[in-house]
Amino acid sequence: MRHTEIELDAFNGGSPSGYDAKYNLQLDAGVTYKEITVHGTNLNNDQLRRVSLSLNGDTLYDITGAVLRMIQDYKSEHIEDSKWVIPFADFAMTTQDGQNLTSLVTLPGENVVLQIETDKMTSSQQHHGDVASIRAEAILGVTQTARNWLPRLYSDVLNGSRAGENRYANFVNQNKSKNPVRIRRAHMQDEHIVNVEIKRNGRRLFDKSLTDQNYHLRRFGKQPQQGWYHFDPVKTDFGLVDPLNTLGETFEIITTKSQVGDFLTVFEVLEDLRTGA
Repeated sequence: MRHTEIELDAFNGGSPSGYDAKYNLQLDAGVTYKEITVHGTNLNNDQLRRVSLSLNGDTLYDITGAVLRMIQDYKSEHIEDSKWVIPFADFAMTTQDGQNLTSLVTLPGENVVLQIETDKMTSSQQHHGDVASIRAEAILGVTQTARNWLPRLYSDVLNGSRAGENRYANFVNQNKSKNPVRIRRAHMQDEHIVNVEIKRNGRRLFDKSLTDQNYHLRRFGKQPQQGWYHFDPVKTDFGLVDPLNTLGETFEIITTKSQVGDFLTVFEVLEDLRTGA
């Protein structure tokens, strides 16, 4: 077997009802995480208001449970109620190296913390006297002695102050690291986006309408979600060569919108830690 599949320790924290609570889990260091699945009891699919994972105080993942499920749906993965997959390795990729590229490698002595926040109980849950709880399991890979790549999953709000073109030119500046970063996917939540263009050093790398993009995504087995524009360089499932390198003098994401309004964008990125990369 390439992988070890285990139940993780119980979470600390919580609340008497399990709702409106913060849970913490100190993860073992010195192992490689492929994915973590959170199982909920008496929790609706949208009741994980925050899922975050930090490494040595640096928050790598910071997202909602609803977004985790959206990504699963988009990737055409099997999904069940009250289960949320925190993805590291991307098992949809064609090669083993491509799958492993985004694994979370942790080294001995590091501080790895998973935090889960649950929402307040609904009126129905209150009426039935429900008590919520969570547990987690993980798929682990082989221990590694060095970390060359660091996966990140987080959201940002992009400018949509005009109908027509809106330019987002400070992705690299707002990223948490000065290391080179590659975009694996960017999920833009706005039903009024009609086109996305991406330029690096003034050169146009991508320019597609929503209709054309969704057609190509479906060709490669992806399931575009209603109200989202998915920019997906790895849609062909070649995870090593297809992520978009943002390194350059300029990098712009240009969205064309039919109506005014800022919008949430979920970034799946890979940080390059290799010296001289």
